[in-house]
Amino acid sequence: MTTLYALAYLLAAVLFILGLKQLSSPRTARNGNYTAAAGMIIALAATVPQLHFTSAGAIIVLIGVIVGGGVGTIGARQVKMTAIPQMVALFNGAGGGAAALVAVAELLRFGSHPPINEALPSVFSIVIGSVSFAGSLVAFAKLQELMTGTPITYPGPSSRCLRSLRFLSRSSR
Repeated sequence: MTTLYALAYLLAAVLFILGLKQLSSPRTARNGNYTAAAGMIIALAATVPQLHFTSAGAIIVLIGVIVGGGVGTIGARQVKMTAIPQMVALFNGAGGGAAALVAVAELLRFGSHPPINEALPSVFSIVIGSVSFAGSLVAFAKLQELMTGTPITYPGPSSRCLRSLRFLSRSSR
């Protein structure tokens, strides 16, 4: 059965990649969405049977799917075509923020002094998810013209970075 799951994940990954490739052209974009959606259905079909939900957990997941699907559907139907980049930025930020929160919950589950091989992936996911969240909010704000598109710079950033690195290296000993 493990081989079947691995093949399903491989097929899902191939479909995701093909879907992304098809999204690069307006002529094939609709088919790209269908291809990527098929990949997601296969990935979910391979993942859900391996999860061991409690009844409360299943209800929470179902509520999340209904609410998220509703928000996504309303957003996709009501947002003007010229505002799609802003919507994509917000949805991407929500995904990054969710990933960071899940990683925080997982890290807290490990206790006060988890081994590095358990803590490092969670910390890495927290950093990546947080950067994705923050970057997506900045992208949204720039696209919506809520903030300037010019780079935000501060005087002496390299010296501050060096001081911060020195401080972190001393405090980690």
